[in-house]
Amino acid sequence: MGARQPTTPKEAPARASTVVGFYTALLLGGFFWHAISQDTNDIWRLDSSQGWLALLLTPLWGVGFGLVTVQVFRALELRMRWLSELHGEFQGMFGRPQPRELFLLAGASALGEEILFRGAMMDAWGLWVSSAVFALLHIPRRRALWPWTMSSFVLGLALGVMTELTGNLGAAVAAHFTINLLNMAYITRNRPRVHVDRVQPPSG
Repeated sequence: MGARQPTTPKEAPARASTVVGFYTALLLGGFFWHAISQDTNDIWRLDSSQGWLALLLTPLWGVGFGLVTVQVFRALELRMRWLSELHGEFQGMFGRPQPRELFLLAGASALGEEILFRGAMMDAWGLWVSSAVFALLHIPRRRALWPWTMSSFVLGLALGVMTELTGNLGAAVAAHFTINLLNMAYITRNRPRVHVDRVQPPSG
């Protein structure tokens, strides 16, 4: 018995334009924050002398990190019930977006969050504080899903360290994009690997 859903497309409740607008606001906020505090528009590089070859190669590290991260969480889904519950939450939120919407959502979230958190906030407040605020953006409505917030904190630390090691945002943006794209494609086209029963209210 397969886990794939029917192939009939379903309209996504959360429209891409609304989500992209939110992440565009994050991007602009991070850009202007950095420009005002550092008196420079070069938010992409930690070291302004870094050459184009480094800028072209560092995203490859991010793609590799993203692929490994996705596979680790796929394996953990069979052992950690909250991952399947989170899967169901996002599936209800996004429905079944078209491939172009998936790319748009993954790209907007990766650029918006990385420019704000790793580009501007980490530069101003440091690795730990920026990672903590990044985690706070990922607080779900249900307490049972709070491990997602903790995993976001760890991921924020990893992306921050990656940015410091590579000297630019390329690796972090590529990793973030890879993780979001593959996860959204998987979540919106497959059922959770562990069946989760919805809690029914007691009968009167």
